[in-house]
Amino acid sequence: MADATTFTDTHDGQSLSQFERVVDTFIEPSKTFNDIRRNRSWWLPFLILAVLGYIFCGVAVQHVGWESLTTNVLKSQPRNAERLEKGTPAEQAQMLAVTKGFMEGFMVGSPAVVLIINALFALLLWGGFAFVLGGSTNYREMFAVSIFASLPNALNSIIAIVTVLVCDPQTYNLNVPSPSALAYFIDPGSAGWLLSLAKSLDVFSLWSLALAGFGGAIVSRVKPARGILMVFAVWFIYVLIKVGIAAATS
Repeated sequence: MADATTFTDTHDGQSLSQFERVVDTFIEPSKTFNDIRRNRSWWLPFLILAVLGYIFCGVAVQHVGWESLTTNVLKSQPRNAERLEKGTPAEQAQMLAVTKGFMEGFMVGSPAVVLIINALFALLLWGGFAFVLGGSTNYREMFAVSIFASLPNALNSIIAIVTVLVCDPQTYNLNVPSPSALAYFIDPGSAGWLLSLAKSLDVFSLWSLALAGFGGAIVSRVKPARGILMVFAVWFIYVLIKVGIAAATS
């Protein structure tokens, strides 16, 4: 059963504005997540993430250029790097064109990608908090929690924009867009499993996971420690599987 005593109205019943909810996510997240029980609206954090994502994509294309973006992405993947090196000029051109097309589609549809990822993550949160931990919540609340918990990625987008502007365009790797991830400091030619693990060790992603566990616990009225532990346990299993696959296929 959920422990109802863990839920408190830290804002004393006073509703928060959309802007206050965004700010409090960073400085006093308990206020934001308590307010989600009153209002499940999530449009402002989503708008912030979408706009910053578009700005980053535009700056990357403008400063680095499509040729370097596509080439560096392919070279950062050992198998594709080998195919690119050994391929005929026609095969190389085709690989670059396909990669560019995929990247263009991803950039244009990045807001939809944000929604899809958070929709899936919210489903996991809902199952975990409502059925595993026995909390009192629903999918819409967990979706709002997921979107607000993603806000640290807005800071990462800002850092990525600065990184693009100061980097060497010939070496910038879009797969590791900012130094927030350990993979940014590792040789792209390193073992696949090591790169996979290093990409998972991202400061802002870990911050978002902690917020999701904390926020989900508040909204569903379970102990925050249990919520955070559950989220990171699932993340740990995911990382193990991803690293194992990378090791097996490299």
